[in-house]
Amino acid sequence: MQIKSSMEKMEAAKQAMDKKDYALARQLAEQAQVDAKLAETTARAAKAQKAADEVRESNRVLRHEIDRKTR
Repeated sequence: MQIKSSMEKMEAAKQAMDKKDYALARQLAEQAQVDAKLAETTARAAKAQKAADEVRESNRVLRHEIDRKTR
C-alpha cells in the first residue's frame, strides 16, 4: 500500500515540476520518500515476523520430538 502511495506521489511531483510548481514538487517528493521508507520498513518487519514464526515452529517440533523420545 505504501509503495503505491509513494509511486503516485512521485508521479504527482513530476507533474508539479512540469507546471513549475517547485514547492509542491519538493513536498510531494519528500512525502514519496517517506512512504517508500515506510514500505521498506513494513516489508522488513513482515519478513522478520515470518522468520520468527518459523523458528518458533521448529522449536515446537523439536520439543515435541524430545518429549516423545524421553517417554
